[in-house]
Amino acid sequence: MGYDNGLDKGIDEDLTRNLFMKRENDIIHPTYEKEMEFYRLVSSGREEELREFRKGKPAFDAVERGVLSKNPLRNAVYHFVVMATMLTRFCIEAGLEPDVAYEMSDLYINKADMAATRDEVFTYHEEMIYGFTRKMAENSHKNVYSKQIILCIDYISQNLHSNISVADLAESVGLNETYLSKLFKKEMGESISEYIRYKKVETAKTLLQYSDKSSIEIATDLGFSSHSYFISVFKKTTGITPREYRNQKFRKTWEG
Repeated sequence: MGYDNGLDKGIDEDLTRNLFMKRENDIIHPTYEKEMEFYRLVSSGREEELREFRKGKPAFDAVERGVLSKNPLRNAVYHFVVMATMLTRFCIEAGLEPDVAYEMSDLYINKADMAATRDEVFTYHEEMIYGFTRKMAENSHKNVYSKQIILCIDYISQNLHSNISVADLAESVGLNETYLSKLFKKEMGESISEYIRYKKVETAKTLLQYSDKSSIEIATDLGFSSHSYFISVFKKTTGITPREYRNQKFRKTWEG
């Protein structure tokens, strides 16, 4: 009888042995949910939250993340290329022009390829992460012209977990509430409340797709007044309920 389980027999044996050794030595890869949260923060341009999220996390080429080469420099470069590829895909999905995303990826990979030390790759790694994050924040402003509206968009992005009011925004940018509402509608083509709901639903969609958080937890995290209101807003925006969305999309990425 032939050996056919989708893996070469030698690879299958190595896989079994390596997984056993890692469990024995308590080497645990960061969870899928944590990995997706990282890419979500980058692709939504949320630099402050990203810096907080990354505190205390293992180095991007740490053994917990897998050993791609026994050569430390080559291992760092390989991990760098993997991350560049993932960042490119997630940022394109979030609205970055493909030509810009691919060119950024190529530029950063070429820098890493020329690095003489692991620490130098680390430097380019940090540069790449925050370069993509800032580009995504900038991308969200591309059709916005006034400083006040750009500041509003930034404020909303950084406070999606709160119950944001027009008064909060007006105070943060130093404008009268009525004037700000009219200016926002003129430049964005929708009201402040509509934009906030849209951004919260977009974040909820990502959490439903990539995290194990319940619909109730997501509603609470995003500052909705009740779970039923969250379901209502979500369905009005997407045409389906949060449960239906999760059933369709959970852990599915880059679908055609």
